[in-house]
Amino acid sequence: MVDIAFSFSAASLATSSGLQNLYDLLIIRGALKSLLLNSRTSARKGMKQHIGIALFAPKSWRLQMPWSAPKGFWCSLSGAMDPAPPSPPRPAAGLRVPGVVAKPAARPELPRETVAFLGLGALGTPMATNLLAAGFPLTVHNRNRQREEPLAALGARRAATPWEAATGSSLLCLCLSDDAAVRAVLLEGPDSASGGLAPGSLVIDFSTIAPASSEELAARLRERGVSYLDAPVTGGTEGAKAGTLSVLVGGSERDLKRARPLLEVVGARVSHFGPVGAGQRVKAVNQVLVAGSYVAVAEALALGQRFGLPMEQVCEALMDGAAGSWALRHRSANMLAGRFPLGFRLALHHKDLQIALEAAAATGLELPLSARVAAIEAELMAAGHGDEDVSALARWFAPQLEPPPLASPFPVPSAEAAAWDQRYREGRDGWELGAPAPPLDTFLRKDPRRPLPPGEVLVPGCGRGHEAALLAELGFEAIGLDLSGEALQEARRLHGADRPGLRWLQANLLDAAALRSAGLADGSLQGVVEHTCFCAIDPSRRFDYLAAVTRLLAPGGWLLGLFWCHTRPGGPPFGSDPHQLDDQLRGAGLVPLLWEPARGSRTERSDEWLGLWQLPAGRD
Repeated sequence: MVDIAFSFSAASLATSSGLQNLYDLLIIRGALKSLLLNSRTSARKGMKQHIGIALFAPKSWRLQMPWSAPKGFWCSLSGAMDPAPPSPPRPAAGLRVPGVVAKPAARPELPRETVAFLGLGALGTPMATNLLAAGFPLTVHNRNRQREEPLAALGARRAATPWEAATGSSLLCLCLSDDAAVRAVLLEGPDSASGGLAPGSLVIDFSTIAPASSEELAARLRERGVSYLDAPVTGGTEGAKAGTLSVLVGGSERDLKRARPLLEVVGARVSHFGPVGAGQRVKAVNQVLVAGSYVAVAEALALGQRFGLPMEQVCEALMDGAAGSWALRHRSANMLAGRFPLGFRLALHHKDLQIALEAAAATGLELPLSARVAAIEAELMAAGHGDEDVSALARWFAPQLEPPPLASPFPVPSAEAAAWDQRYREGRDGWELGAPAPPLDTFLRKDPRRPLPPGEVLVPGCGRGHEAALLAELGFEAIGLDLSGEALQEARRLHGADRPGLRWLQANLLDAAALRSAGLADGSLQGVVEHTCFCAIDPSRRFDYLAAVTRLLAPGGWLLGLFWCHTRPGGPPFGSDPHQLDDQLRGAGLVPLLWEPARGSRTERSDEWLGLWQLPAGRD
């Protein structure tokens, strides 16, 4: 039994010589097909006569072409020599062109599917190139249209819009940056891809997004008769170029069977984990592991350098021991050299890690190490390193310049500020968390009930400033307010100093005169986002707190809060029963639009309630 494997890159066909060699290849392939119908002896003899065997061994045949192979081409022939037909043999390594990576396994016969590929970034471009080289008819589209040109030169059809790309395509592949991008390209607007998909089409989503987003997309596409697989990948740009990615699939067995020929072109391992969303959950686990391994390597290298050790030799000695890891083997050299060429962007890993943190919180699980890595990545992104590889985490362990001291716009009583600085140092009131509070984060990013018009929004008791930075990212004019100068210093280092859409203010919310001198006039705010501050203050001062909030809100303004409700034994030494909080908020003149137990709250310590309250537009 003989197995033949032929592969060529699309680049090798871009020249007339490449096309001639392909013609030669087809002739040889036909000759081999007829030869294999003969006996083992005849086949061996025939191959010697017609093709010219350069290397022959009892258990493996290696084929060398009589012509000079073009760049990007390789061929291998392998077969078992036993008289009885064995199980399918492992193909031999074959003749390879230097510098070209290709998988030696024979490809299955490709179905007659037409493919559209949307998203030609660092992963999408090599993945699409491999599909084109494997013979899939391919249409491509990218928001930056220039990225389509190299693939068009190799034979891909360009589409002006996602709708045009999807029209006539039976398989639609997505490789986009985040949930919002996938939703916009696939579902939103007259040019969205879903409008061009015919019933019976299949969407293969290589993007890394939240599991809940994958489930939502699948449900909406199902209404149109379109199937969906979530298939995030891991392996970096190296794996994308070599076609050796690991593909993590969620969806039906039937859809996976249909997609498998395509998936096996881009990946060396295709694993099915269950229904839609399962692939994204496995990717979250992967990104937690990546976070820990990368930061562990960066930290260990910093320690060795402080010891004055020969670190190249140290890494070589440790790679094959218990401390060995992919990150140590493939990224330690760049970390030591201070070079961070792209394998996977740090900013994208930070986004993925936030998905993992949010998904974990929804189960009641905290991930303190991952949260700390996310905070380090946010700091590096603020310093301009988000477009570097994840291995740029090593920068955090290098000597850093402290940001300029935070200037207070008005005098703050030193004793009061010092007390809040001490509170910050003790890590109280959730300041120790390395990410926004998951229920607030989820509501602000994704909840369809969010009727929050843009405008100026205050975050009192902002701590490290994650909620304020998130609001700025979502298009609000965010103001992070805190009495702790140390907390605001950390916020500036993590998210940047004052800039359009985000500023920091050291002040007491109850000091109306100080707020006015800082530009916060009565009735000037569109909204207030509250997390712990209201429940953390002394209950006797809560009326004053709510009075300050309602004074600052414009008519129709809103208060979004995550309120800690001290309703179970072992809860924090502050908080209130949700019914008591409801009465206090109504007593301040606020009307509830949403008041419910928060999903993803830390129920082992306290209950949390998510509330959206509005100040009636008709107030005096």
